[in-house]
Amino acid sequence: MPRPVGHRSNVIGNAMTAPTLRTRLAKGEKIFAAWMGAAYPRMAEALGRAGFDAVIIDLQHGEASFGEARDAISAAHLANTPTGVRVGLDGFGEAARLYDVGAEFAILPMINSVEDARRLVDTLKYPPVGGRSWGGTRAISLFGAETESYRTAANDQLIALAMIETRQAADVLEEILDVPGLDGVFVGPSDLSISLSKGARLDHQLPESVEVINRVLAAAKARNKLTAIYCGSGEAAARNAELGFDIMGIGSDWAFLTAGAQAALKAARGHAGPAGPNY
Repeated sequence: MPRPVGHRSNVIGNAMTAPTLRTRLAKGEKIFAAWMGAAYPRMAEALGRAGFDAVIIDLQHGEASFGEARDAISAAHLANTPTGVRVGLDGFGEAARLYDVGAEFAILPMINSVEDARRLVDTLKYPPVGGRSWGGTRAISLFGAETESYRTAANDQLIALAMIETRQAADVLEEILDVPGLDGVFVGPSDLSISLSKGARLDHQLPESVEVINRVLAAAKARNKLTAIYCGSGEAAARNAELGFDIMGIGSDWAFLTAGAQAALKAARGHAGPAGPNY
């Protein structure tokens, strides 16, 4: 069921009218997030109103610019829907900038070493945890927060996730998870399978990938860290939720649009007969 539309709980605002994303995760709730390759604001709002727990804007392989992502974050907020962002390679500063305009969680790709994970934390967490630069005025306005409440709560409420998607990352998984200030990890099953198979296969069910995924779940849970994963379908999301993942990024905006369009056309042609001449 879609959530009521209206003023939702701020990540760090004053009057808390509904649970924050972090609070929901702490209670053990599963977060099903719509994946967006093109950050059209109306699409972000529509996906939120459809009932997704969050939307994730992909700036690594998607088509969105910073400005489009900023506007989509604001639009999703109208539907009471938190927004995550996956930034491009070495997009540490980009992630911090998207925090400044209201993103509530950030996914950093190709975090293959402890040094990468430490840089992630240093960029996305305020002192004393990291060295994030001050300037989140748009986020403060969007959440209806006071400046001081944002500053003091941001480290706890905003979620920073390191992508585990290569053999190198898998080899130092536990060390990455032990980096102070890192909130959790996000499994990229496509690149993980390509890396583990040395380029031979793209297969989310590759046995070596499944082994790493099970290690991720066990190691993260032992450290009370969050786990997230990309899922190509709702069915895959259900399976990964059952396995124990906390956040599932699902499908893509274009896949949702295409499926809806095809279903409508199939229904129309089913009632009207086979397609005929265009006159």
